[in-house]
Amino acid sequence: MKYALGNMLNGIGVTGLDPTAKSYIAAVVAAGATVTATQRNAINAFVKSEKAVSRWTMQKRLYLPIWGVAAPNAIDMVGLTSGSFVGGVTHTTGYVTTNGTSGHFLSDVSVGGAGCTLNGTGAYALYTSATSLLLVNSQTYFGSQNSDNGTRFRLSGGSADSSRFAFFGPNSGSFSTVLTVGDQRGIQFLGRDTSTNRFVVLRQGSNLLSQNQSNTSLTLNSTIPMCWLAHNNNGTIQSYTAATARLGASGMTEGMSQANAEAFTVNLKTLWETCTGFTLP
Repeated sequence: MKYALGNMLNGIGVTGLDPTAKSYIAAVVAAGATVTATQRNAINAFVKSEKAVSRWTMQKRLYLPIWGVAAPNAIDMVGLTSGSFVGGVTHTTGYVTTNGTSGHFLSDVSVGGAGCTLNGTGAYALYTSATSLLLVNSQTYFGSQNSDNGTRFRLSGGSADSSRFAFFGPNSGSFSTVLTVGDQRGIQFLGRDTSTNRFVVLRQGSNLLSQNQSNTSLTLNSTIPMCWLAHNNNGTIQSYTAATARLGASGMTEGMSQANAEAFTVNLKTLWETCTGFTLP
Protein backbone atom coordinates (compact mmCIF):
# COMPACT_ATOMS: atom_id res chain seq x y z
CA MET A 1 0.00 0.00 0.00
CA LYS A 2 2.79 2.44 0.93
CA TYR A 3 4.69 1.52 -2.26
CA ALA A 4 1.65 2.17 -4.44
CA LEU A 5 0.95 5.48 -2.71
CA GLY A 6 4.56 6.51 -3.11
CA ASN A 7 4.43 5.80 -6.82
CA MET A 8 1.26 7.85 -7.19
CA LEU A 9 2.80 10.82 -5.37
CA ASN A 10 5.85 10.60 -7.59
CA GLY A 11 3.71 10.84 -10.71
CA ILE A 12 4.02 7.27 -11.97
CA GLY A 13 0.51 6.09 -11.16
CA VAL A 14 -1.24 9.28 -12.24
CA THR A 15 -3.21 9.23 -15.48
CA GLY A 16 -3.16 12.05 -18.02
CA LEU A 17 0.59 12.50 -18.18
CA ASP A 18 2.33 12.81 -21.52
CA PRO A 19 4.12 9.48 -22.15
CA THR A 20 7.53 11.15 -22.43
CA ALA A 21 7.04 13.08 -19.19
CA LYS A 22 5.74 9.97 -17.44
CA SER A 23 8.73 7.88 -18.54
CA TYR A 24 11.20 10.54 -17.41
CA ILE A 25 9.52 10.93 -14.02
CA ALA A 26 9.52 7.16 -13.53
CA ALA A 27 13.23 7.01 -14.45
CA VAL A 28 14.36 9.73 -12.04
CA VAL A 29 12.24 8.27 -9.22
CA ALA A 30 13.76 4.83 -9.81
CA ALA A 31 17.21 6.47 -9.67
CA GLY A 32 16.51 8.04 -6.27
CA ALA A 33 14.70 11.35 -6.86
CA THR A 34 11.53 12.50 -5.13
CA VAL A 35 9.17 14.24 -7.56
CA THR A 36 6.45 16.44 -6.09
CA ALA A 37 3.07 17.04 -7.69
CA THR A 38 4.21 20.55 -8.64
CA GLN A 39 7.32 19.21 -10.34
CA ARG A 40 5.38 16.42 -12.06
CA ASN A 41 2.89 18.92 -13.48
CA ALA A 42 5.64 21.30 -14.56
CA ILE A 43 7.51 18.56 -16.43
CA ASN A 44 4.30 17.41 -18.05
CA ALA A 45 3.35 20.96 -19.12
CA PHE A 46 6.84 21.61 -20.49
CA VAL A 47 6.94 18.48 -22.65
CA LYS A 48 3.39 19.04 -23.93
CA SER A 49 4.15 22.67 -24.77
CA GLU A 50 7.29 21.79 -26.71
CA LYS A 51 5.49 19.02 -28.59
CA ALA A 52 2.59 21.34 -29.42
CA VAL A 53 4.91 23.70 -31.31
CA SER A 54 6.87 20.85 -32.94
CA ARG A 55 10.12 21.55 -31.10
CA TRP A 56 10.34 18.38 -29.04
CA THR A 57 11.79 16.32 -31.89
CA MET A 58 14.60 18.88 -32.10
CA GLN A 59 15.74 17.95 -28.58
CA LYS A 60 18.58 15.42 -28.66
CA ARG A 61 19.56 15.57 -24.98
CA LEU A 62 17.94 17.43 -22.09
CA TYR A 63 19.28 17.15 -18.55
CA LEU A 64 17.57 18.61 -15.49
CA PRO A 65 20.06 18.31 -12.59
CA ILE A 66 17.75 19.60 -9.88
CA TRP A 67 17.17 16.46 -7.82
CA GLY A 68 20.06 16.71 -5.37
CA VAL A 69 21.28 13.21 -6.32
CA ALA A 70 23.81 12.30 -9.04
CA ALA A 71 22.00 9.39 -10.69
CA PRO A 72 18.67 11.13 -11.49
CA ASN A 73 20.52 14.37 -12.30
CA ALA A 74 22.39 12.55 -15.09
CA ILE A 75 19.28 11.20 -16.87
CA ASP A 76 18.36 12.61 -20.27
CA MET A 77 14.67 13.55 -20.47
CA VAL A 78 14.50 12.75 -24.19
CA GLY A 79 15.83 9.20 -24.45
CA LEU A 80 16.48 8.26 -20.80
CA THR A 81 20.18 7.66 -21.40
CA SER A 82 22.58 8.92 -18.75
CA GLY A 83 25.56 11.21 -18.76
CA SER A 84 28.32 11.19 -16.13
CA PHE A 85 29.30 13.56 -13.33
CA VAL A 86 33.05 13.49 -12.88
CA GLY A 87 35.34 14.97 -10.25
CA GLY A 88 34.37 17.59 -7.70
CA VAL A 89 30.65 18.10 -8.31
CA THR A 90 28.19 19.00 -5.54
CA HIS A 91 24.52 18.08 -5.99
CA THR A 92 22.18 20.59 -4.37
CA THR A 93 18.41 20.68 -4.71
CA GLY A 94 17.83 22.86 -7.77
CA TYR A 95 21.32 22.79 -9.31
CA VAL A 96 24.84 21.34 -9.32
CA THR A 97 28.17 23.09 -8.80
CA THR A 98 31.78 22.35 -9.64
CA ASN A 99 34.87 22.84 -7.52
CA GLY A 100 36.32 24.70 -10.50
CA THR A 101 39.27 22.36 -10.93
CA SER A 102 37.96 18.84 -11.63
CA GLY A 103 34.15 18.81 -11.51
CA HIS A 104 32.23 18.52 -14.78
CA PHE A 105 29.33 16.79 -16.51
CA LEU A 106 29.74 14.71 -19.67
CA SER A 107 26.95 13.67 -21.97
CA ASP A 108 27.06 10.08 -23.16
CA VAL A 109 27.56 11.30 -26.72
CA SER A 110 28.98 13.96 -29.03
CA VAL A 111 26.76 16.47 -30.82
CA GLY A 112 27.04 14.46 -34.04
CA GLY A 113 26.44 11.19 -32.25
CA ALA A 114 23.32 12.65 -30.63
CA GLY A 115 21.81 13.36 -34.04
CA CYS A 116 22.75 17.00 -34.49
CA THR A 117 23.66 18.00 -38.03
CA LEU A 118 26.38 20.20 -39.48
CA ASN A 119 24.10 23.16 -40.11
CA GLY A 120 21.51 22.62 -37.39
CA THR A 121 23.49 22.15 -34.19
CA GLY A 122 22.63 23.74 -30.85
CA ALA A 123 23.69 23.40 -27.21
CA TYR A 124 22.46 25.22 -24.13
CA ALA A 125 22.79 25.56 -20.38
CA LEU A 126 20.93 27.26 -17.55
CA TYR A 127 23.39 28.91 -15.18
CA THR A 128 22.74 30.98 -12.11
CA SER A 129 24.65 31.92 -8.96
CA ALA A 130 24.28 33.82 -5.69
CA THR A 131 25.85 36.87 -7.30
CA SER A 132 26.43 37.97 -10.88
CA LEU A 133 28.61 35.79 -13.12
CA LEU A 134 31.40 37.54 -14.98
CA LEU A 135 33.62 34.68 -16.08
CA VAL A 136 36.50 35.23 -18.49
CA ASN A 137 37.21 33.35 -21.71
CA SER A 138 39.53 30.90 -20.00
CA GLN A 139 36.45 29.53 -18.19
CA THR A 140 34.02 27.48 -20.28
CA TYR A 141 30.30 27.00 -19.67
CA PHE A 142 30.05 24.12 -22.14
CA GLY A 143 32.09 22.78 -25.00
CA SER A 144 33.57 19.88 -26.98
CA GLN A 145 35.77 19.40 -30.01
CA ASN A 146 37.90 16.77 -31.71
CA SER A 147 39.63 19.11 -34.14
CA ASP A 148 41.11 22.38 -32.94
CA ASN A 149 40.29 24.33 -36.09
CA GLY A 150 37.23 22.55 -37.45
CA THR A 151 34.80 21.12 -34.91
CA ARG A 152 34.91 23.59 -32.04
CA PHE A 153 31.67 24.05 -30.12
CA ARG A 154 32.35 26.11 -27.03
CA LEU A 155 30.75 28.94 -25.04
CA SER A 156 32.96 30.67 -22.50
CA GLY A 157 32.97 33.76 -20.35
CA GLY A 158 33.81 36.96 -22.15
CA SER A 159 36.56 39.50 -22.14
CA ALA A 160 36.39 41.78 -19.10
CA ASP A 161 36.22 44.96 -21.17
CA SER A 162 34.73 43.99 -24.54
CA SER A 163 32.10 41.23 -24.51
CA ARG A 164 29.78 39.11 -22.40
CA PHE A 165 30.69 35.78 -24.05
CA ALA A 166 33.47 34.29 -26.14
CA PHE A 167 32.70 31.34 -28.37
CA PHE A 168 34.09 28.97 -30.98
CA GLY A 169 31.86 27.44 -33.64
CA PRO A 170 29.44 25.75 -33.71
CA ASN A 171 31.52 23.43 -35.89
CA SER A 172 33.69 26.28 -37.13
CA GLY A 173 37.23 26.98 -36.05
CA SER A 174 36.82 30.73 -35.81
CA PHE A 175 36.66 32.59 -32.51
CA SER A 176 34.24 35.41 -31.81
CA THR A 177 32.83 37.56 -29.03
CA VAL A 178 29.21 38.60 -28.56
CA LEU A 179 26.90 40.81 -26.48
CA THR A 180 27.80 43.77 -24.35
CA VAL A 181 29.72 43.12 -21.14
CA GLY A 182 27.42 42.14 -18.27
CA ASP A 183 25.97 39.40 -16.09
CA GLN A 184 26.27 35.99 -17.79
CA ARG A 185 23.61 34.25 -15.67
CA GLY A 186 20.55 32.88 -17.47
CA ILE A 187 19.80 30.35 -20.17
CA GLN A 188 22.65 30.39 -22.65
CA PHE A 189 22.07 28.96 -26.13
CA LEU A 190 24.72 28.65 -28.84
CA GLY A 191 23.42 27.45 -32.19
CA ARG A 192 23.81 27.24 -35.94
CA ASP A 193 20.73 27.29 -38.17
CA THR A 194 22.28 27.47 -41.66
CA SER A 195 25.65 26.83 -43.28
CA THR A 196 26.40 30.55 -43.06
CA ASN A 197 24.76 31.70 -39.82
CA ARG A 198 25.25 31.12 -36.10
CA PHE A 199 23.72 32.80 -33.04
CA VAL A 200 23.90 33.23 -29.27
CA VAL A 201 20.86 33.71 -27.03
CA LEU A 202 20.82 34.69 -23.35
CA ARG A 203 17.46 34.48 -21.54
CA GLN A 204 17.42 36.15 -18.14
CA GLY A 205 14.56 37.01 -15.75
CA SER A 206 12.78 39.61 -17.86
CA ASN A 207 15.54 40.20 -20.35
CA LEU A 208 16.38 38.56 -23.69
CA LEU A 209 19.69 39.19 -25.40
CA SER A 210 20.52 37.63 -28.75
CA GLN A 211 22.93 38.11 -31.61
CA ASN A 212 23.60 36.30 -34.87
CA GLN A 213 26.71 36.34 -37.01
CA SER A 214 27.58 35.38 -40.55
CA ASN A 215 29.94 32.42 -40.45
CA THR A 216 30.65 29.41 -42.66
CA SER A 217 30.27 25.93 -41.16
CA LEU A 218 33.12 23.43 -41.41
CA THR A 219 33.04 19.94 -39.85
CA LEU A 220 30.84 18.45 -37.13
CA ASN A 221 32.26 16.78 -34.02
CA SER A 222 30.97 13.20 -34.06
CA THR A 223 33.23 11.55 -31.48
CA ILE A 224 33.93 13.76 -28.44
CA PRO A 225 31.13 13.95 -25.83
CA MET A 226 29.67 17.36 -25.01
CA CYS A 227 30.80 18.69 -21.64
CA TRP A 228 29.22 21.18 -19.24
CA LEU A 229 31.06 22.98 -16.41
CA ALA A 230 34.24 22.68 -18.52
CA HIS A 231 35.49 22.11 -22.08
CA ASN A 232 36.21 18.68 -23.57
CA ASN A 233 39.16 19.23 -25.89
CA ASN A 234 39.61 15.94 -27.75
CA GLY A 235 39.21 13.99 -24.53
CA THR A 236 41.14 16.40 -22.30
CA ILE A 237 38.93 18.30 -19.85
CA GLN A 238 40.05 21.88 -19.30
CA SER A 239 38.92 25.50 -18.87
CA TYR A 240 36.61 24.74 -15.93
CA THR A 241 33.65 26.89 -15.03
CA ALA A 242 34.15 28.84 -11.79
CA ALA A 243 32.86 27.29 -8.58
CA THR A 244 30.39 30.15 -8.16
CA ALA A 245 28.32 28.97 -11.14
CA ARG A 246 25.23 26.81 -10.60
CA LEU A 247 24.07 24.54 -13.43
CA GLY A 248 20.30 23.92 -13.47
CA ALA A 249 19.68 22.51 -16.96
CA SER A 250 21.60 21.57 -20.10
CA GLY A 251 21.10 19.94 -23.47
CA MET A 252 21.69 19.65 -27.21
CA THR A 253 19.33 20.32 -30.11
CA GLU A 254 19.13 19.87 -33.87
CA GLY A 255 17.49 22.29 -36.28
CA MET A 256 16.38 25.14 -34.02
CA SER A 257 16.24 28.55 -35.62
CA GLN A 258 17.16 31.58 -33.55
CA ALA A 259 13.47 32.37 -33.08
CA ASN A 260 12.75 28.82 -31.92
CA ALA A 261 15.70 28.93 -29.53
CA GLU A 262 14.45 32.18 -28.04
CA ALA A 263 10.96 30.72 -27.56
CA PHE A 264 12.30 27.46 -26.15
CA THR A 265 14.23 29.29 -23.45
CA VAL A 266 10.95 30.77 -22.15
CA ASN A 267 9.54 27.29 -21.54
CA LEU A 268 12.80 26.01 -20.05
CA LYS A 269 12.91 28.99 -17.69
CA THR A 270 9.35 28.25 -16.54
CA LEU A 271 10.15 24.56 -16.04
CA TRP A 272 13.24 25.20 -13.91
CA GLU A 273 11.70 27.99 -11.86
CA THR A 274 8.51 26.01 -11.15
CA CYS A 275 10.40 22.85 -10.24
CA THR A 276 12.94 24.56 -7.97
CA GLY A 277 11.23 27.62 -6.53
CA PHE A 278 14.21 29.71 -7.67
CA THR A 279 14.09 32.49 -10.25
CA LEU A 280 16.55 33.51 -12.91
CA PRO A 281 18.08 36.95 -12.29
